[in-house]
Amino acid sequence: MSTKIQKLAGFRDYFAEDVKIREYVINVFKKVFEKYGYEPLETPALEPSSIFVGELGDEAEKLFYRFKDQGGRDVMLKYDVMTSMCRAVAENINKITFPYKRYQIQSVWRSEKPQRGRFREFTQCDADTIGSPDVNCDAEFIQMGIEALKNLGFQDFRANINNRKLMNGIIQFAGASIKEFIPICISIDKLPKIGKEKVKKELIEKRGIKAEIAEKILEIFSLSGNTDELLFKFKKQLKNIPIAIEGLNELETIFNYFAAVGLETKYFQFTPYIARGLAYYTGPVWEFEIIEGDIGSVAGCGRYDDIIGKFIGKSVPATGGSFGIERLVEVIKQRKMIQTSSNIVKILVSIFNIDFFNNSLKIADQLRKNNISTILYPVINDKLNKQLKYADRKGIPYVVIIGPEEVAKNVVKLKNMKTGEQKTLSIEETIETVKT
Repeated sequence: MSTKIQKLAGFRDYFAEDVKIREYVINVFKKVFEKYGYEPLETPALEPSSIFVGELGDEAEKLFYRFKDQGGRDVMLKYDVMTSMCRAVAENINKITFPYKRYQIQSVWRSEKPQRGRFREFTQCDADTIGSPDVNCDAEFIQMGIEALKNLGFQDFRANINNRKLMNGIIQFAGASIKEFIPICISIDKLPKIGKEKVKKELIEKRGIKAEIAEKILEIFSLSGNTDELLFKFKKQLKNIPIAIEGLNELETIFNYFAAVGLETKYFQFTPYIARGLAYYTGPVWEFEIIEGDIGSVAGCGRYDDIIGKFIGKSVPATGGSFGIERLVEVIKQRKMIQTSSNIVKILVSIFNIDFFNNSLKIADQLRKNNISTILYPVINDKLNKQLKYADRKGIPYVVIIGPEEVAKNVVKLKNMKTGEQKTLSIEETIETVKT
């Protein structure tokens, strides 16, 4: 009885074309991150569960790949790279020069229901600045993210920017309690998707918020205008709520940074209803949204000044964000935004028969020593026609044919698989032809 062989649900195999697109996207981010002074970090796949438990909220904990190892230790596959980074920073606090700017591009695991665009293993692409309370670091990250998305070829996108302190202030202004903060924010975050009336209904009926509080909250979120106009209106409305004014002042600092570097206004906006990372963000929060094609959010980001301090007993300010590599790769692949091929081989060296194997081997070796990607046909006794069909199916552009006549004259036949043209050349001429 044969066993059905298939991968686990929510996991994927990556063959050549997908690998190449992923590498392209990752390399774009690496170049931009390093251009802004971020340095690489990698942390283990397996971490103590204690660094995640109680930090990310009940909903996140339902998705943990958590188990006892053979030594009876409570461990888990890392849920995100940020928390793992916080552990690494806390553990090496006396070895790191602060402020510390790091990027990290690694796999994480979440036991969620597989669906389109959601997988149980995926790659997070993070960058963070640790040790600076200055929100100009937040602004720099947004500028950097915009540059990365532009370099990937996206045009119609923007950073939606808000501040957790402002959200706190609005809840306080409306008369809601602290325990109602997260439920209210979760509903408010749905405003652009379901509209004001459905959010109001959800706040009252599902979240148990008093009608007058819900109305007061939605009255503020109904304010309209461009970024400058909205900031002015919010400051006027919330002038007696210090935490809200603090958040608005931080937002003004960010927008002043953008003005100073001449950042195009189409790439960012003040979006007061977005709520990201409610369990840990403490100041500015933002997402990068691809508008064309209704792709939606491809990154969640913000300031988290309290997390690292929990590991070491003192406050360590931090800010940064995470891009969803898988989502970006899927969009880039579907839209054919970059030209790529699953084939990386330039030339196949055929084998006439076993007596001429060494001749073919030496040709292949010379090609490789000249940095030409070369396959020496892997089966010695296959007929030439089969070898040519193999090259054609693999999309290999050139085939070297070398038999008794070619060996006697110290030449090869070079076949162009696209045109069918064959030329008799020296090995030096072959190298020159394939390289051009």
